[in-house]
Amino acid sequence: MKTTEEIKKIRSMSQDELVKELKSAQKKLSLESLKVQAGKSGNYSVISNTRKTVARIQTILNEKEVGE
Repeated sequence: MKTTEEIKKIRSMSQDELVKELKSAQKKLSLESLKVQAGKSGNYSVISNTRKTVARIQTILNEKEVGE
């Protein structure tokens, strides 16, 4: 998914949906990190992209909290 589309999708979510999405992304990040550390996966870009997604979700959550 392109970055701008992903950001639009995230911005359209409610806070409850964002929290669920954040937990899901954090879980994916930890699982992918463990796979790479164990040598089961050599796809490092998944970790980088997931880390960026987590940061985007956290930023938008903070923006929504300040806006209220």
